[in-house]
Amino acid sequence: MIVYPAIDLYGHKVVRLTKGDFSRRSEYGDDPLGTAASFAEAGATWLHVVDLEGARRGAPVHLDLLPDLAALGLSVQYGGGLRRPEDIAATLDAGASRAMVGSLLAKDEETARRCREEFGNRLLPTVDVKGEWVAVSGWTRTSTLTPEVLLRRLLDLGYEEFLVTAVDRDGTGEGPDLPLYQRLLRLCPEARLIAAGGIWSERHVHLLDEAGLTGAVVGKALYEGEFDLATALQRWRLC
Repeated sequence: MIVYPAIDLYGHKVVRLTKGDFSRRSEYGDDPLGTAASFAEAGATWLHVVDLEGARRGAPVHLDLLPDLAALGLSVQYGGGLRRPEDIAATLDAGASRAMVGSLLAKDEETARRCREEFGNRLLPTVDVKGEWVAVSGWTRTSTLTPEVLLRRLLDLGYEEFLVTAVDRDGTGEGPDLPLYQRLLRLCPEARLIAAGGIWSERHVHLLDEAGLTGAVVGKALYEGEFDLATALQRWRLC
C-alpha cells in the first residue's frame, strides 16, 4: 500500500474541491513547492498532483511546476487536462514520473490502445466514478460507460494499475467507497487499484489495504489536520 499525498492546483494555489464542484473550492496557500517539500520531509516518496485549472480548460496549466517538484526527490503523478497525446508527452518531459489520464482513454478503444503503445506504464488511467457512471471532462459530465466496462476494456489493452476516484465522496471525509472497490476487484481481480475520494483517517487507509488496493490518495484530510502523514508512513511503512 502506498499513500499518495495530494496537491490540487488552481491559479498556482493549493486548493481542494468538494465532490468535484468548482464552486466549492477551498484554498490552502500559494506555495505548492513548500507544501510538496513538507510531504517529502514527512517521508513520502510519491506526490499526487491534479491540475484542476487544466481539467477545467481542457489543457494542462501548471506544467512549469513539475521540474521543481521532481527536484525534491519525489516521484510525481500528474493529471488534469491531459486530453491529447502531446499533453501526455509534455507532462512526462517536464518531470512527471507518470501521467494520469481519464477522458482521453474513455474516448474510444483505439485511442486507448495507441496511448498504451506509446507511453506504457508511464500512463496511469483514471476511472472517475460519479453515481454509477464514469465522469469525464474534469468531472463536469458523465459518460455512457460504467466503471466496470471501462476497467475491463483497459485491462484487455494491457493497462495494469488504475486510479479510481469516488467523485461523490471527494473532499467530504465520508470514507472511501469500499463497495465500489470490492465490486471492481471481484470482477477484475488482476487489476491494481489506487483509491481516491473521502479518505480521512489511517483507519480508512487500513480498510483499503485489507480490501486489496495498492494505494490511497489523501488530500483534504492532510490540510485539515485530520491525517498525520509522517505518523502513518512510519507506522505502516506505506510509502
